[in-house]
Parts: sequence; C-alpha cells; structure tokens
Amino acid sequence: MMPGTQKNACLSCRQRKLKCDRQRPCANCVGRSVECKQQLLPPPAVSRGAKRSLDESDPSTISSILSRLDHIEAYINRTNAVGGDGLVSTPIATALNTVKGGVPLRPSRSQALLGNSSRQGVSSDRESKFSRLSANDDFLRHALTHHLSISITGDCQLHRDLDSRHIRIPYIEETFRLYQVYCDYVGQFQHIIFEPHFRAMTEEVYYHISHVSKTTAPRGLALVLAVVAMATILQPLHGSLGAAIPVLKERLKVCAGYIRSSMDCLEQHRRRMDHTLENVQAMLVLQFLINHIEGFSPRFRALMTESIAISHSLGLHRIDTPDTKRVVLREEPDAAIQEIKRRVWWYLTAMDWMTSMAQGPNEAVYLIQPRHISTMIPRHINEDDLGNPRFEERPLSEPTTMSYSLHRLKLAEISRCIVDMAPQDPSNATHELVSALDSKIDTLVQGFPEFFQSQLAETDEVQDIDQRLSYIPLQRTILSVMVDMLRCKLHFPYLTGHQSKALHAFSRDAGVRAARHLLTTHRDMITTDVKHSADFMKIQGTVLHMFIGALIVATDLCCNQPQGEDRANQLSELSAAMRQLESIRQHSRIAAIFLEALTQLLVKHGLWPPEKNVSTTLSTETVLAPNLDSYGNGQMDIPDFDPCAFEELWATFVEQPAAVDLIDLS
Repeated sequence: MMPGTQKNACLSCRQRKLKCDRQRPCANCVGRSVECKQQLLPPPAVSRGAKRSLDESDPSTISSILSRLDHIEAYINRTNAVGGDGLVSTPIATALNTVKGGVPLRPSRSQALLGNSSRQGVSSDRESKFSRLSANDDFLRHALTHHLSISITGDCQLHRDLDSRHIRIPYIEETFRLYQVYCDYVGQFQHIIFEPHFRAMTEEVYYHISHVSKTTAPRGLALVLAVVAMATILQPLHGSLGAAIPVLKERLKVCAGYIRSSMDCLEQHRRRMDHTLENVQAMLVLQFLINHIEGFSPRFRALMTESIAISHSLGLHRIDTPDTKRVVLREEPDAAIQEIKRRVWWYLTAMDWMTSMAQGPNEAVYLIQPRHISTMIPRHINEDDLGNPRFEERPLSEPTTMSYSLHRLKLAEISRCIVDMAPQDPSNATHELVSALDSKIDTLVQGFPEFFQSQLAETDEVQDIDQRLSYIPLQRTILSVMVDMLRCKLHFPYLTGHQSKALHAFSRDAGVRAARHLLTTHRDMITTDVKHSADFMKIQGTVLHMFIGALIVATDLCCNQPQGEDRANQLSELSAAMRQLESIRQHSRIAAIFLEALTQLLVKHGLWPPEKNVSTTLSTETVLAPNLDSYGNGQMDIPDFDPCAFEELWATFVEQPAAVDLIDLS
C-alpha cells in the first residue's frame, strides 16, 4: 500500500474502536501487521443525515409534518410510567434517564450482538426492570388508544344523531358568540375562565383541528364544548313561554350532544394522562350544567371527584407553598393565569364542602382537607385588574366581580364546620350545639356587605349599586337561598320532635322561618324579568329548593299543628308553592312527582280532601288555604303520628334526586 493520508479512520481501527492517525498505512495496522483498508462510505446524497428537499408549496407536506409532530408530542406526553427512582421508562424518553440517573440507553439488537461496552454499566436487574416497564407502557399505549373524529360544521343539530367519538364543533365565530352568552348568564357566578386566555386557546383549538390532527383532541377542546353546551340552552328566546318550551327541549337535546362530546375529549385526555387546567375548568362547567339537569346525581359526583384528583395532580392546592412558588413563577409567569388557578381551586373547594351537606351515601363527606391547602384565597378585584399582580385588593364592602365567590366560600366553610360538628345520630344532638352552629350562620349573614343583605335591598345605596352592576341582585338572591337551604338542612332532623324540648322548639322556629323565607325568595326569583330560556333553567335549578321549603312547612302543619295567624300564613305559603309546582308540572317530571308527594302527605294527615284532585283545584284562581283550613282541625291524633314518613319523603327526593329527570324531554 502506498503511503499517504486517509480522509477517515481505517476499517480496522473503526471495528476495534481505536484512534486512527489516518495515515496509509496507519500506526495501529503496522503494529498489528494487518492490512490497512480504507472505509467505503456511501455518497453524501444517500447518507443517513442528508437533508432532503422540501416542497413548501405543497400543503399536504406541511400537514403531514405537523401531524407527525403531533403524534410524537402525544407519545411523549404519555411517558408517565415512572419507576421508584424517578426515571422515565418509555423508548423516546430514555435519553432523559442518562441525565437524571446516569442510566445508559437500552441497547438495540445489533448492539447486543456486537457486545457493546456500554452494557457493562447497567446491572441486569435494572435493565430487566426498565425493559418490563417499557413493554408494559407500549402495551397500555396500544390498548388504551382512543381516537376521535373531530370536524368543524355549521349544523349543530348533527349532535343529536351522532355516534360516540364523533365530535362536531361550530364555526369559531359562533363559538365566540356562545361564549358571550355563557359570560352573561353563568360567568358572573363562576369567574373561572379568563376571557383573553379563552379566546387565544380557542384559536389554537381550531388551528389544531384544521391543520394538525382530526383524531386527537387538542388542549382546551373539552372546555370549548362545555361552554357551547351551556350557552346552547341559555340563549334568549322570545314569545310566550308555551311557544318557547318546544324550542328549549330541542336545545336540550343538542346540549346533551355537546356534553357527550366534551366528556369524550376528557376521556381521551384521561387515557393519555394529559391533565391540564382547561380540563378542570371544563369539568366545573359540566358540573354546573348537569346539576341543573339531574341534581346531585352520581354523574355530578363522579365529575367532581375526578376534577379534585386532577387538581391535586396539577398542584392547584399548593400554588403558594414556598417550595413550589419559585418553580411556578419560572414555569408560569402569567399572573392572570395564576390567579385563575386560585379561583378554580377555591370554586371547586366550595362546591365540595357545600355538597357534603346534601343527603345520600355521600352525606357528611368531603374530599378536600383544609390542612392540606396552601393556596391563597383569590383576590377581591374586578376582571379588568386580573392581569395586574400589583393591583391592591378592594375592601369587601365594595362590590367587585369576585364578591359573590368569596362570600360563597365563607358559606361553604360553615357547611364544612357543620359536617364536622353535627352528630350523625340526631338523638345525640344538644340544644347548645345546634344553636351554636346556627349562630355561625347568623354571624355570616350579619357580616354580608349591604348589597348582599336582602333587608337592605330597597335602600338608595343598594339600588344604585344594582343599577350599575346588574349581576348583584341575582347574586344576592342566590346567597339568600343557599343560607336558607343550609338552615333547613341543619334543623330538619329535630323538626318533628326531640327528647330535648328546647332543641325541638328552637329548630322548629328556625327551620320553619328559613323554609318560609326560602319559598318567598323562590317566588321572587321566578317573577324576575329574565328571558324564557334562562328563566326556565332557573326554575329547574331551584325546584328542589322550593320542594324542601314546602316539605318543611307541610311537616310543621302535620306534626306541630300551628294555630291562628301563624297557621293561616303557612297554609297560604304552602298553597302558593304547590301552585308553582302545578304551573310547571307538564314540563318538569320532578315537579310533578314533588307535587304528588306533597298532596299525598296532606291527604294522609287530613289537611287535604281525598276526593279533590290537586290539578283541578290549583288550576283555578281559588286559594288553597281555605281548602286546607277546612280539614285537619282535630282530625290528627298526635300519638298515632309516625315521623318516619317525613324522613322517608325527605330521603326519597333529597337523598337521591337523580332518581328522576328534572326536565321532561318526551
């Protein structure tokens, strides 16, 4: 071989992993007395790292690349199979293991045959462990693949007839219009969505569907669909209520399709283990909607439980802990998003604590423990000041868009306190304990700012606030309803009697007073000037409250037999409540069942003539009180009274309200 210089290392040095001096022959080959052969490399045009030409004018090429990137990103996001030492075990992410724990990459088949020296640094046990984890990850990834069919269309009625996994989303202009409807009717109570963030996220969602993937739900699609579902029902209707009801029923069917689509997106994210803040927001919107359709149903509770679990995984309960604050500020510098996270967490916390006051198998159970929370209470500011971290909070006496949420949270804290302190067995309760719990409610109400106190609603100052901020009157009414419901729940177990006469007298007075105020407030709500669609949903959402108020008044009439003016007032209020149930019974299945239950209760205890039909009596302009007043005087024998009938009635329609549908779609 003629002496000279080689461009690359010779073949012998490359095979033996030796440093070649690139001479011909090289020193290594001369020392080993072997032939120094030059490597035959492929031409640059077909080399492994060669760049290929890209036709940027071809849209299909760009779409193909974006689609491949989307699949790669989705695959990496599924890399949550983590071992005890914190190392990621998926094939793509194994490069991270070298950095985190000094673990070499899993060798390929060809490297194993060559006896690569890198295998010597890994024990057989650890190699076997990561191989098993990787195999399991691949198995689950393929087994849990959940593809969707997503498209953009202007015909939203298609949702009624589509099969599962087929998602149709309206045009982006229609979505933004429906979002404004959501803000007008529900956003003033939730405050969990930041409008600039929602609009930017929505644009990204539509871009992803149009240019990246039609089978993978992008981040935020579940939230967009949940908002669209809510706004579909709440769009204003015109004309008489009778003409509006068929349109509303049709909208409810379309709404059900959007709810299903949103849940399909959440299911795909769940299988991909791709949890985001937008998923929690979507669940909160769906919970609000489902609660107004089904009540405290298992579906509602399942959504709430999952949203709590995802919030924990996202760290929403510890945003302001010292050990995470620096990381959060580095990864999420947007102060507005940080504040939205606080609002989402505390909105969910308030819902969890207040739901624990409901009846059923989950009674007196809440999932969020206060001692585990290190997230600050949301700031008392307006939406316009949300993005300014240096903006000083306003005093609670001044109304802001967050006033309702913060006082709702205080009410939820009292609910949690009652759950912790009230005995499970009512016979173990004492007058001192129940009166102390009731005084907590009194203290809260007395601490409400003037614009949230019902008795001050007619003052000039409050009326001026109501004119400037149109959402304050309804927020004041809803807070009043929640306070009365809390009192009804606290005192109902002792209404029919207790070994402590002082407790019975106290609970009877407080419970009946709260129930009568609840009926009056509900009557004021349905006479408020609200468009038919929102008004009907408002009736549906509060019909359970009206039934509880009527049940407590009827229980007092049957058990305690009030006399004189007190009896006449209760009879009049009960008749008004039954007329309201009668007015919507043809559209609300649960209203019809509640009305029938109350009627049977009054007939059983001699306060209603058995030969009378409630529908024929209540459809006239006659007042129910004279009919009730002509029965029951001296006809009920107290020793024969069985309080279990009232407890069963409460349990049937308060414990398990999901046994019936609130809205009759037939």
